[in-house]
Amino acid sequence: MQVHLLAIAVLALAFLLGALRGINLGAVALVGGGAMVLLVTGKGVDELYAAFPADLFVLLIGVTFLFGIAAVNGTIEWVVDVLSRSVRGRASVMPWLLFLIAGVVTSLGALAPVVVGLVAPIGMRLAKKHGISPRLAGLMILHGACCGNFSPVNLLGATVNSTLERGGLDPSPIALFLANIGYNVLLGVVIYCSFGGLKLWRAERDTPALAFPAVGQPAVATVGAAAIATEPGGTSGGTSGGAARTSAAGSEAAAGPPGPQPLGFDRIKGLTLAVIVVVGVIAMVGKVDLGILALSAAVILMVVAPKSSAGAAKRIAWDVVLLICGVVTYVGLLNEIGTIKFVGDAANSLGSPLATAFLICLIGAVVSAFASSAGIIAVLIPLAMPFLLSGQISVTGMAIAVAISATVVDSTPFSTIGAVVLSNADAEDRDYTYRGFLSWGALMVVTAPVLTMAFVLPGLL
Repeated sequence: MQVHLLAIAVLALAFLLGALRGINLGAVALVGGGAMVLLVTGKGVDELYAAFPADLFVLLIGVTFLFGIAAVNGTIEWVVDVLSRSVRGRASVMPWLLFLIAGVVTSLGALAPVVVGLVAPIGMRLAKKHGISPRLAGLMILHGACCGNFSPVNLLGATVNSTLERGGLDPSPIALFLANIGYNVLLGVVIYCSFGGLKLWRAERDTPALAFPAVGQPAVATVGAAAIATEPGGTSGGTSGGAARTSAAGSEAAAGPPGPQPLGFDRIKGLTLAVIVVVGVIAMVGKVDLGILALSAAVILMVVAPKSSAGAAKRIAWDVVLLICGVVTYVGLLNEIGTIKFVGDAANSLGSPLATAFLICLIGAVVSAFASSAGIIAVLIPLAMPFLLSGQISVTGMAIAVAISATVVDSTPFSTIGAVVLSNADAEDRDYTYRGFLSWGALMVVTAPVLTMAFVLPGLL
């Protein structure tokens, strides 16, 4: 028992150092594992190396390499540009546009911190320009990014599914993906209604606004309450003789500078999108190892278009690879020395499967609000394994509950992506945004473990 408590204390210390000192949690976990096998168990480093997840290592490398190619050859930028042009300057739609962009890109395999780092600077500036609450814009970006967290081609989704498989359980990748999307979309609706989205919609309904035209369509501008239709090329279309009508005050609509041109779509972008779609489809319905599949797809793209893929290897998320592989290796060591069984038996001793599930989700929500979501998920799923193997509860329902509880709390200002959004808020809005994120994040910590029990209960009835 003392060995198990010491092993758990080392893991807790690793999380503490990672949160307070900014040290990669995986590196600390590997050092802690080395200390355990050399100083406590006395079995040598071979026991630690045996716990290294080679399959997960290939998976992380393959997925981030493939997405890195899509980033450097402009495919992801093109997707974002197309989505951005799908709305015509309507402030009421922009929060949902930010939500959609973040969700689509993370679903394609991008890490949430990367996506938020790209979308937040643009999104928060758009919010400031169009009078959108920074709380509304920021939270929509955060929960949009959370939507794609458990796509089968995203690292978090792949981590959950591969961990369950290695434990001898059958994962449900599509159910996990769709349940997470549904939960975050519902949160998006609550955010939109609570932080000013309805006010934007009512304002646009009552007062026509400047609309950005689709390509080849006339622009419609408003000066006060009067609208002027301007044909492409500068010819004004009026009610008689084509003369431009201005407001009674004599205001004139001046043509602004032309907007940025749409990004071009070429053969390389088309090929990259096709490859990503194929990988995603096979990952959802096939039995091919996703790591080898993604890595093979990345190598094919490198061979076909080496120039457009140059620098993609630098986009491999080595810090995330170290984080997840380090934590999973340590957890594997805990399994070898019996600590996982010890914790599982302790949880099962509560006597109620529902209480055990709730406790695991609550721990995940509280810890993840201050530490790495990827790290805590890599710990919680194995810790719950004895509980899941007992057959007392639905594996899919529990996986969904743990996954959602550990990630929706990333909206706190202490999480990586929450801090990124907060740092991109305008200086004069930063304190206001911080307080909003803090309140919303605290609400997520309290409500997520409770609400996600709805996924667990059907397996108990």
